[in-house]
Amino acid sequence: MAPIPNSSYFPSLERCLNGDLLVVSWKTVYSAITSNIEIETDHQAVIERFLSDPEVVQLLARPFDAYPPPSTQSKAAFETKTSAINVTPSSSAKYDIKEIKEDSLWLSKVAKLDEVSALRLVTEECQFRTSAQLLAQFSEEELASIRDAAGNSQYSSSIPLSLLVQGLDPEAIQQQFARKDRRRQRILRTYFSERRYLLKTSERLLDAAFLHQAKEQNAANKGKGKGKAVELERSWQTNCGIAIASQQDVANPQSFILRCIRAIGATLKKLEERSGWSDLDGEREDIEIEWIRSQFTEATHAMELLWQFIVNAMDIPTGRAILEWFRLQQSYGFFNSFESDEPSIQTSFHQFRSITTVVSLGMLNLPSTLDQVAEPTSTEDVSSEISIDEAFLLNPRTVTEVQEIFLQAADAGFETVGPALLAWSLILRELNIRVERKKAANQIDAESYNPRSSSDSEIAMVPDPYEQTMEEIKSVLDEDPIDFLARRAVNTCRVFQTIATLSLRLGNTSTGLFSNSVSAKMRMYLLDLIKNGTIVGYIPDIIEATLATLTGNESYWDILDSKPIDVENDPVAMFLTDDVLINGLLKNSQFRYPWEALPFLQMIRALASCSSCYGNEDSKSALMFLESIPMFTYTMPADFDGYETVQEEENANNIRLTQPVMLFEPRLKGFRNFGGQNRSLAVVRVDEDFCISVGTHGRIISESGPKVAFWYHQYHGLKYFGKLLETFLAASAEVDATTHQPVDRDSVSEIIGIIATLLLSIARSAHDNPNSIEDARKILEIASSGLNRNRDVISVIFDIFEEELQNLSAYSGSDVPLQILVSCIHFIHAMIPISPGRVWPLMSKTALLAVSRGKGKLPSIVESVELLSGRYEFLISCCRLYESLVEDFASNAIRRRSKARSSARLNDGDEDISTGIPDMVLAKILLSFTRYLVDVLESSPGWKYAEQGDRQRICEIISRTYNKVLEYAYGIETSVDTKKEEPPTRINRLLKSAESSKKKENLTKIMEPLMPSALLLIESFLSASSGALRFQPLLRSYYDGLETPDMAILPNLLNFWTAQVNAVLSFSKTLLRVSAMLGRPPSQLENQLFKVSSLIARLYVVNDTYRTSVVTLFESLIFTASNNTSEPPSLLGHLGPQTAKNFLHVLSDLDKPLSRDGNVRSIWDFLSKVVSSRQQWFANYLLTGKTPREALTAKTSGKELASLDKPLLTTALEALIGINELAKTEALPMLQFVTLAQNFWPWTVCNSPKYGDFIKAITNFVGHFKPIQQSTNLEVVIDACHQTRIGAYVAEILAMHLFHARQTGIPTSIPELLPNLSYFTRFAVGVPNYNNSLHALLKQNFETKFPGCTLRDLKRTTLEEHQYGKGYFYNLQLANKMLSMSEAWTGRSDDGLRAELANANVNLSLVDAHIALFHSWRYLSIELSGNTGNQDLQKLLTKVVADCLTANMRPQPPEEIFSRLLQARVDFGIVLTQRLIQANSTVPEMQGLLSNAWDAIRALRGSFDRAVPDADILYYRSLLKLLFLTIRIHAEAKQQDMARNLRASKKIAQMSSIGPVIMEIVNNVVAIGIREIASVIHESPADSSPEDFALITGILQSCLRIPGIEFCQPQIVNMLTQAGVPRLVVTLFSWSDSLAIDGDPIYGELSMLFLLELSSMPLMAEQLAIDGVLGHLASANITSYLRSGKVGPFAESAGLQRCYSIWARGILPFLLNLLDAVQASIATEVSLFLAQFSNLVKQSEQSLDAPETNRIIPQGTVRYITLTICSETHSMALVTFILNRFRETLKGTTDIPDVKWDASGVLENVEFWLSSRALLKDRLLPMGEREMEMRRKGGPAVSELEKKVLSELEGIKEVLNGGENGS
Repeated sequence: MAPIPNSSYFPSLERCLNGDLLVVSWKTVYSAITSNIEIETDHQAVIERFLSDPEVVQLLARPFDAYPPPSTQSKAAFETKTSAINVTPSSSAKYDIKEIKEDSLWLSKVAKLDEVSALRLVTEECQFRTSAQLLAQFSEEELASIRDAAGNSQYSSSIPLSLLVQGLDPEAIQQQFARKDRRRQRILRTYFSERRYLLKTSERLLDAAFLHQAKEQNAANKGKGKGKAVELERSWQTNCGIAIASQQDVANPQSFILRCIRAIGATLKKLEERSGWSDLDGEREDIEIEWIRSQFTEATHAMELLWQFIVNAMDIPTGRAILEWFRLQQSYGFFNSFESDEPSIQTSFHQFRSITTVVSLGMLNLPSTLDQVAEPTSTEDVSSEISIDEAFLLNPRTVTEVQEIFLQAADAGFETVGPALLAWSLILRELNIRVERKKAANQIDAESYNPRSSSDSEIAMVPDPYEQTMEEIKSVLDEDPIDFLARRAVNTCRVFQTIATLSLRLGNTSTGLFSNSVSAKMRMYLLDLIKNGTIVGYIPDIIEATLATLTGNESYWDILDSKPIDVENDPVAMFLTDDVLINGLLKNSQFRYPWEALPFLQMIRALASCSSCYGNEDSKSALMFLESIPMFTYTMPADFDGYETVQEEENANNIRLTQPVMLFEPRLKGFRNFGGQNRSLAVVRVDEDFCISVGTHGRIISESGPKVAFWYHQYHGLKYFGKLLETFLAASAEVDATTHQPVDRDSVSEIIGIIATLLLSIARSAHDNPNSIEDARKILEIASSGLNRNRDVISVIFDIFEEELQNLSAYSGSDVPLQILVSCIHFIHAMIPISPGRVWPLMSKTALLAVSRGKGKLPSIVESVELLSGRYEFLISCCRLYESLVEDFASNAIRRRSKARSSARLNDGDEDISTGIPDMVLAKILLSFTRYLVDVLESSPGWKYAEQGDRQRICEIISRTYNKVLEYAYGIETSVDTKKEEPPTRINRLLKSAESSKKKENLTKIMEPLMPSALLLIESFLSASSGALRFQPLLRSYYDGLETPDMAILPNLLNFWTAQVNAVLSFSKTLLRVSAMLGRPPSQLENQLFKVSSLIARLYVVNDTYRTSVVTLFESLIFTASNNTSEPPSLLGHLGPQTAKNFLHVLSDLDKPLSRDGNVRSIWDFLSKVVSSRQQWFANYLLTGKTPREALTAKTSGKELASLDKPLLTTALEALIGINELAKTEALPMLQFVTLAQNFWPWTVCNSPKYGDFIKAITNFVGHFKPIQQSTNLEVVIDACHQTRIGAYVAEILAMHLFHARQTGIPTSIPELLPNLSYFTRFAVGVPNYNNSLHALLKQNFETKFPGCTLRDLKRTTLEEHQYGKGYFYNLQLANKMLSMSEAWTGRSDDGLRAELANANVNLSLVDAHIALFHSWRYLSIELSGNTGNQDLQKLLTKVVADCLTANMRPQPPEEIFSRLLQARVDFGIVLTQRLIQANSTVPEMQGLLSNAWDAIRALRGSFDRAVPDADILYYRSLLKLLFLTIRIHAEAKQQDMARNLRASKKIAQMSSIGPVIMEIVNNVVAIGIREIASVIHESPADSSPEDFALITGILQSCLRIPGIEFCQPQIVNMLTQAGVPRLVVTLFSWSDSLAIDGDPIYGELSMLFLLELSSMPLMAEQLAIDGVLGHLASANITSYLRSGKVGPFAESAGLQRCYSIWARGILPFLLNLLDAVQASIATEVSLFLAQFSNLVKQSEQSLDAPETNRIIPQGTVRYITLTICSETHSMALVTFILNRFRETLKGTTDIPDVKWDASGVLENVEFWLSSRALLKDRLLPMGEREMEMRRKGGPAVSELEKKVLSELEGIKEVLNGGENGS
């Protein structure tokens, strides 16, 4: 991380213009402090340090002074900052400093701000110019591509009109953008934005500080600190806010309050004068509108700042503050209206006007003011002489002036002044009460006045200091001014309607103003005004205002989505704890229930939303007012006379019942379906709650019309509600006796809503209320307690739901009431977490979906009602229900499968979470929802909407839920089988690591019920035939992203908007990743996304939250397209040149200045995909900084914005040069990018100017790695994972570096590299630290606790990229969601299975990193082995081979991956050993490899008594190969070594060290091995491996080549003979024709070659001769083929060619060995043996015939010479030569038959070929790969093959010439 410069606010201008540093905009700061994106600790410090800069703190503390007017000092500072000494002029500079200075001075002049601030703004515009250019209008080419993706329908209402217009040419767009007036407009917009966001940032930080202080104060008040101050943990935003607040005098906030007021006044004055900019530089009407909007927004933010200090720092306002504020209000008509025809300006003004209304109320601080007025104050405290800087109440003149202002406002009747006017009238009323009380007291004192008493009495009779003031106030009007003001406030200003309207914009809704904490506090102030305004009586307006203030217009879903508010800031909690509000409003409405039902029900529903009120014994909740309702009020029937009057003397209409009153009565004739069944109700148990007994007292409260009475009858509200709901059912036997009707529809809707809200709020209180589930069930039990025996409230509400579905589906029209259905959906949703076993069966039977039969009612109701009205509350509720069902299924999948108890505290155990239906039915429910909502998503863009937000809401919920369905279905290893080999370096290597390879488990599919829905989504969106209609809602959402509001006033709207766009981007990304994971063919979705890529790219700069979504979508798009065999579409081509350049420019900033880890990592991952996924042009652009056109023409303009100033490759290399200073998590993605770039584009990477320094830096960095230490601290282990992975990347980069250097001939200094490789040599080939016991115990414990489930159910797939850490391999997040209610999972102190799973994930991260390190080190070592001239390197590589074998001898975990690692290590060792042997290495360490290899074999084989297990055959074969190579090290000694070892004593000494090992090898590997192989060959020739036989032969051969082995030959012969090896091999030869593989008697040759090796030992050769080996060979069936005459090197079949090879390579050399060992004794037998193969003997004499000399061969036929032919002839020459010598020697004693072979003719031909080198080269034919390789080797003149052939020919010549040189 680059250090923050001294001036964070405005760093060095030159560095800013060079792009080294970015000016931090206030919008960026605001985004950082309010974003939901987590800022990592390392990068959090960046924004913290910026905010802690003294200059920045000063600006935030005094935001109104941030842009002072120009001055001489500012001009001088400007000149200094832009002088040549600070900014070096350059013709190739990115920006023109002259132009920047001109623009700065222009801005300073027109905006009247200092030059340095103007310079900073202009610099900011320069730096973010690319972002602005990216957001420029679309070109015609881009629009045509987007229209094509949308289906080219000009009549589709789902396509925005702006995409249907004609676009411009790219060059025209570029020219327009570069115009001076456009540039200056951008500068002005930057200026507007900075002013707004500075104010808003200051307000947000102060809010964080004040909230924290309030929490600490409340904690201290509650006794947590035992009377002492409590310090709670602070967030970094709180720390910054406290730093800002410390710059203010919080104890005396008047100065800041006055500054806010004056700033607001200055802004309003500017609005009056207008900017005048529309006349400058041409027409600027749009900039004028934007300026006006910005001024109103600034004023609004200033009001928010003012509000913070009013609420948190001010007690009683000072006279000066209150006068300045209300004078300002007065001068602008209390901001009642603003003349403008522009809708956007009117919107901004109404937002401004709303907050002024609340601020005016807050300025009076009604609670504190009334408290002070009520307190007796001494005469000296109140005086006209008191300074106006004191509390305004202390100066009567201030009170009088404020009264005059309010009188004028009352006369005007402005609605905006209503709340303040009412509050002022209440203050005057309290003042008047005080004065009148004082007068009365004085009057009493005067009547009892005693002149002789003390002077205290005189003081007591002094009039109240406000008496004169009140008289003055009263004298102004003929009527009571207090009553006048109150009446004007209520009647003319309609204060309660204003409060209601305002409160509806102050909730946690998408249209809510301000942040939740601020708006909640505002509602508390409004509620306090209502509380004091209850003196006007219980009127409808005050009820409406109260309900609006309590709810803030929040619906059930808004409550669900909102974050809990602190009790101290919750207006509902305030209401519940305030006796005045309870008594004046709630109890009044309760008193009138059920006569006036709705006010009480609505108020209870509003109060039920307070989740903080449950679970705390001290807290009051809505339930308190339902548990015992003391009165029952209703309209008495006209003929009812069952009562009598009592206490008539009081004349209070008191009455008493003389006969019982039943609250419910039989339906009788009213039965709709059960007409004759009322007789069964003859005997009914009377419930006391539902019967008002005789003698109950009451009172008649209305005698006009039907009499209305209340009875003192106590009953439980919830119980009564449940019974009322039952009356609504058509099948109910009873009705409401007070109305003789079922309960009305409005009451039904409210009652169900109350129960749903209660359940929801109690569930939301679960964090603080451990008994939340029991509390919720208790509510259901109470509501069910009055119902008929076979019903409970759940079944009643479900039945109501079904009846409503049936009834309403038959109606059509926009006015069909759906509120009951909506409330029922709310209830069903609230029931899911409490009792899903009741919900799922309902969903399987409900007519909403008609899962089992018929057509569901959901589509018909939406089409016939909601589509007509344009309001979609029912559909939205159904979408939310669908999402909740998906969540419930996923969350409880494991516990339902395992039938485990979810928690000890849930008394119903399994029933709590069971669905009560089969998985197949559950799947149908989800599929029904999914299928219909796919159609909704497709058609919804074209619907009519009363509120546009509904379209976005529907799209967001569906997209979000579909994304979850795909992630749950394909995100864990349930039923996915990609059938695709994954790269070995990815997590898929470990996919079997938690199960033994010996035991296969059945694959459990816990997410199986989601698969039909997931498959439907795949077929709908990923099919090749998917049309444009499916894509249109996605396109519409992308376009919504472009229109994201840039308003901090409406944070909820911004969050809602961005959530919708991000949901669609995420859904699109997941679709692509599923497609790639399943290996599906290309879909229309990919093509359409490529076509609209120019639109998606623009979203990156629209809003901070879109960045990661856009980048990951592009990454997935590239990856998915590259998976197909055809050439993928070019992203660069679809983006277009300008958009691509601009997009890459903004990407190259790497999320600066915040540089959040997640964002930066996603950018590098995207770039890595680009360079590795066949996006050639795009890859070349980001690596070189040149577009394809620029790359082809090699011409670039220095100042042209398009070219990248610094290629991203250079950025990565420069950052990695300082890798020591980077966090490991920051370095990893860059290293991955460089690694892939180097692999795919080596020439580009290796030719980068920074490449050399980069290689040095990473080499030195890895050279200082510390060893990995064992630790129980997971963070330490995770850090070790990152270090290990970095080492792997470095090794891979170095390997590619050496490879490229070798390819290009660039010299590399190996000695400099070697010292930095110690980390690799020590750790890379070791056994990964796999914690076997941890994984075994975890598996055992998990399966024990959750039977029926395995850890496989939690394995991640490749659907999502995952980082090393606690969630790497098993999906810990999803597991936590599934099992969070299980104590076995959480543990009592976080020591349950969750902690074990996290440990397992971290351990597997370390294993994966280690495996990656091994593979990378293998590549590097193999590349190093190409430069083995260095002895230090030879020693290093030898050590690596030894370490590989040592690691393989250690205990290995049983998982399959470790078996593969064993194989990889030994293969690695083979390659290195081969390279060392080829390099003729003589380092002593190589001699020890033989014992290492043999130890590894013994570790595998044990005693060699048992056969090699099938699973270990490949590994054993590789070990034998390595053993063969290590024996060769001893066998192929240097010539000087051989000369030195000529003495027998030396040979004996050498053999004494390795002799025992060689004997063991011959005995166990050769003797036993041959026996095992022969057994396999005879059992199944097709399954046998000839390679193994050849390998054993090679091992024997190498053993017999070791110097001094001759001293051990007797032992070897004895071993082999006792093991029966010669006999076994001869037998195998005799059977080889029948053991042929595909007609190839390969075992004949192999067995012959083995015999050849045996015969190389004279003792063995003698033994073979004694055993009559030649007779056995001659009698073998295969020799009949040799006699056939068809055998030759060019025979027609492979079998005959093999027979020739047996003859030439086996039999002839074997005969030589026999002759050499047995001498003349076997000569006759050899001669007779050769006579049996006369054809082959004849053929050998003719094989070297010179061209045209052999008349048998047809004219023109070309005969070729092979090395085997020459070897055969050489062997034949030797055999005949030896036989001839023996014949001559034994002449007369032994008759040795003559071998007919023309030696002189052969000699003549050999001499011809030796003299015709060119012809020989032309006729020489290589046979097989080995000879092809020999032909390639050697000099350009003579190849290795030619040399070998010439050597053979010379040998033949020498023999045939009589062996003059010795033979």
